[in-house]
Amino acid sequence: MNNKDPAIMYGCFHPDHIEEMKYFEECKVYTVQIESNLACPQGCLYCYTASKETQIQELSKKVIFRIIDSAAKMEVRAIDWLGGDPLVRNDWYEVMKYALDKGLKNNIWTSGIPLENEEVAKNAVEVSEGGFISVHLDSLDEEIYGKLHTGAPGTKMKAILKGVDNVQSYGKRPENMINCITFSKLLAGEDVKRTSGYFFKEKGMRTCLTQMCRTGLALDHQDWIPGVNDIKSACEKRDELNSPDSGFSISTMDTTKFYCGGIICVTIDGDVTPCSVIRKGFGNIHDMTLEKIMERYGNELMFAQLRDPAHMKGHCGSCENNSVCWGCRAIAYYEKGDMLAPDPMCWMNPENNVQ
Repeated sequence: MNNKDPAIMYGCFHPDHIEEMKYFEECKVYTVQIESNLACPQGCLYCYTASKETQIQELSKKVIFRIIDSAAKMEVRAIDWLGGDPLVRNDWYEVMKYALDKGLKNNIWTSGIPLENEEVAKNAVEVSEGGFISVHLDSLDEEIYGKLHTGAPGTKMKAILKGVDNVQSYGKRPENMINCITFSKLLAGEDVKRTSGYFFKEKGMRTCLTQMCRTGLALDHQDWIPGVNDIKSACEKRDELNSPDSGFSISTMDTTKFYCGGIICVTIDGDVTPCSVIRKGFGNIHDMTLEKIMERYGNELMFAQLRDPAHMKGHCGSCENNSVCWGCRAIAYYEKGDMLAPDPMCWMNPENNVQ
């Protein structure tokens, strides 16, 4: 396998993708995702973290420090900061600096709106050294953006784009930045292509297409769930921009199996999951340490069964891309009730009726 293949390099997200792939081969946790808070200025009407059952709005600093300490002991290499928007926390710089001082790289998944503040942008660049920053702008069309989010669309869109400029002005390299698009039916066709093309050509940034799943607030907008052909068209544009010279295509989610197979997530409630979108916990950090949870549930959290293509179900086992891709486990979970099922939205699977 060519480790410099662009689909592998950029589908791993982390700047040191070789190290990430090594961790995958050793079935070790490379990244701990921390869902630090639920507050977010963007107001996405499909947000997967939003739930009427969730009472906790922010993980305490004490709990976060404990997670980071465990991650350092486990030789984890990175923390992915999720929300909500992690930059909304009053102590976001302190907790990220703590992780950095423990030898961990920080990757920040933000709406991008807080980065409009130059001091926030400057500090975010500082603490994300060796990691990446992802912003989140679904569409450049105010009308479409307004349907997907609360508040004034134009104001929020301008803030995100200003935040991108601020971060880059303080030295964040575009190749270590991402624009995350939660792909929905409203974006299908030319809109997603226009947004992806703009970020690539004007900002030097690649796009991550995360698929809208039937969970959280999306349950109120299930008509927004894209179809297989919508996803195929969007991902073909993604491949054209992100990795035109690649020998691979990464199914419905813009991450390789090396990324997905090297992460675990601690949710706002303390549940430990194999993916932030999959709201199924295997242990809880309020009941036992992260180390103990991995000892007990490591196989489930790391998708151990999928590491041998012979154990992949259906078309995934014979797919020409299975050396780098195993489909979206979140889509499989919500559409089929089985995290290990073939990705039901992958256009490469002949059973999915692609036109």
